[in-house]
Amino acid sequence: MPTITQKLVQLSTAVAYSRLPPGTVAAAKRAILDALGCAIAAIGCEPAGIAGRVMPKGSADVTVIGERGRASLERAVLMNGILVRYLDMMDVYWDKDVCHPAENVPLALACVESVNGSGQALIEAVVAAYEAQLRLAHAMSLQNRGMHHVTAAGIVAPLVIGKAWGLDAATIEQAVALGGCRQFTLHALSKGGLSMAKAIGYPWSAMSSVLAARLAREGFTGPVHFLDWYAEQSAEAGAVDPTALEHDGSYLIERVSFKQFPVQFELQTPVEIALRLHERVAAARSDIASIDIQVAPAAMGRVADPAKFAPENRETADHSLPVCVAMALLDGKLTADQFESERWAKDDVAALVGRMKVTPNAEYPKRYPQGRPADIRIALANGESLADFQDVPTGDAARPMDDLAIDRKFMANAEERIGRGHAREVLESVKRLETLKRVEELTHLLAAS
Repeated sequence: MPTITQKLVQLSTAVAYSRLPPGTVAAAKRAILDALGCAIAAIGCEPAGIAGRVMPKGSADVTVIGERGRASLERAVLMNGILVRYLDMMDVYWDKDVCHPAENVPLALACVESVNGSGQALIEAVVAAYEAQLRLAHAMSLQNRGMHHVTAAGIVAPLVIGKAWGLDAATIEQAVALGGCRQFTLHALSKGGLSMAKAIGYPWSAMSSVLAARLAREGFTGPVHFLDWYAEQSAEAGAVDPTALEHDGSYLIERVSFKQFPVQFELQTPVEIALRLHERVAAARSDIASIDIQVAPAAMGRVADPAKFAPENRETADHSLPVCVAMALLDGKLTADQFESERWAKDDVAALVGRMKVTPNAEYPKRYPQGRPADIRIALANGESLADFQDVPTGDAARPMDDLAIDRKFMANAEERIGRGHAREVLESVKRLETLKRVEELTHLLAAS
């Protein structure tokens, strides 16, 4: 019987551009464009600045987004990965586990560029990455076993690297074994007060996986049974579904959800509601006396634990339900600039958070198993009450953004950093990605001019 690792290798190596449906190709280009917009918007962020000072440029192999010249593959994988993750605006998918598959895009981009690959090769690598990571999320929960979902990086990144480099299945299997068995990340990464480690969790493991792939290519072997062993040792956390690792004729990249706001995925619905309520509060011309919010029980520990009511840094603030709702209610918007300017730490935000109560609704998971429901009820000082409910946010796979909305999100993210004309060039390059003979035609647009 094939191991879990072998099933994942089979999934990724079977992906071929010539056999991809048009809808899958279109979905891959949407995912790439959205990830690049997130990365461009984060150019100059503090975590990338620190990592950039520590990580040497090394050999001039590939492009680092927002930097002049070229750098080593390892630097590009790390730096570009931090940029994609930092603002928390990338795509999201969940089943037994949640994940942000866009974190594979900067890895695929750098690895394809490193071998002078084409736009079609990039699409292949991205589809293979999404297929492996999303089906892994269906097959087993790493989070229920005490691991953060970025643990998947050590498992999925070698698959992406192997696909980009054209390695054979046996070599990729050893790379996954070498990288995956040593890159498990504790779920403490996202518990309580968050840190900058949130931005580096996936790219750090992805960078390390480059070495795993190089070692495997030279004949170094690893424990290919490690995932089966781990599943057996932690069976009480839930059985592994081996059928989830079999390709069923569809590509899961077509089912990912995109974010409207630069905040944790479960906060998309309450923020969308809060923005609607902002208009109604303004029209009522009365102060807010109290706010009652209901969300699914699973969300409470991630976005409404005690640390989230008084965040001490940006990383915790963009995972805070009370703070994000307060900013949206007060300002009528929720943008990356509000987080960068520490709007979350202002007195009026804290005062509104102090009037807020968040409770779990045990019925939500039963009634909306695929949704992210939230209910917000506001009592005004004049005695009036306002209420709104939503089960699924805009951008969710069930309420998807169309291509125009994805384009607008990209332009909003990119044009402030690189200018409208330059941003439009990047967008058009991604739109015709399958025609690019070398992906460098795209990456050279991402370097600093």
